Amino acid sequence: MGERLPVHIRPARENDTADMLEVTRQIWEGHDYVPLVWPGWLADPNGGLLVAEHQGRVIGLGKLSHLAGDDWWLQGLRVHPEFERHGVATQITEALVEEWQRNGSGTVRLATSSQRLPVHQLCERLGFVKVGEYSVFVAPAADEATPAFLPTSLDFRPLLDSESEEAAEFALNSPTLSLADGLMDLSWQWAPPHPALFQQAIQRQQAWWWHGRRGLLAIYIDQDDEDIEPPRPFIEVAACELNQLATLLLNFRRLAASLGYQKAGWNAALHPDLMPILEQAGFERVWEHALFVYSKS
Repeated sequence: MGERLPVHIRPARENDTADMLEVTRQIWEGHDYVPLVWPGWLADPNGGLLVAEHQGRVIGLGKLSHLAGDDWWLQGLRVHPEFERHGVATQITEALVEEWQRNGSGTVRLATSSQRLPVHQLCERLGFVKVGEYSVFVAPAADEATPAFLPTSLDFRPLLDSESEEAAEFALNSPTLSLADGLMDLSWQWAPPHPALFQQAIQRQQAWWWHGRRGLLAIYIDQDDEDIEPPRPFIEVAACELNQLATLLLNFRRLAASLGYQKAGWNAALHPDLMPILEQAGFERVWEHALFVYSKS
């Protein structure tokens, strides 16, 4: 790392938008999601959106978001390429952690690519612990070739508004949750099951009891790569007995087809006991790298 660059960390303002666009312009070949969510981040009354300013110019940013209960998420850590490796990301992250400590409690998490060694080192310096590794698994939406042992009709019943607490309790006690490192995937954000998260899924009409309430499924629609892939349903949480998980995943593929999608996905934990189940259900890993999730309490 080069010499630490002095920056002024402050809350973001609407007139920082032009600098934000310059900071993110080269990320993911111009397909960074931050410009899309920036207006919502500015308007978010919970958490904080901070920028790093140097000589009157915004050169970095980061976002603290409240997910549910005592669970918080750090995201959108960006530094302009001209100023990387000068401690700017460290100063932004330190400020976001301080913001969380002042205004929140419980646990704060973040995700980063398995290739981002400097971020891993930063997390360790700030007292974060790696709690999970995830990668992308995809299967075709099931068709008439679905195995004969599956029921002929979809075995799902939508969750009711009044069932969010029961669903969270069911998921927390499910043996399959350990295969996901105890976390739900909230569209590339991870947190433990909580009634508020199931309430959101119920309102989206994307949460179901399965197989006579012997299982539970919640999903979201992944639209981040619309220019490359059409939208696909991804699993938020799949809860059931371990010996029924492959069947639940096969039913999820049929559900995806019934909803009009061509593929179904899961940002699944790289747990050795989960890999053969995914293979049995027809899911293949489509990303050679992984996301590391770090946690601090």
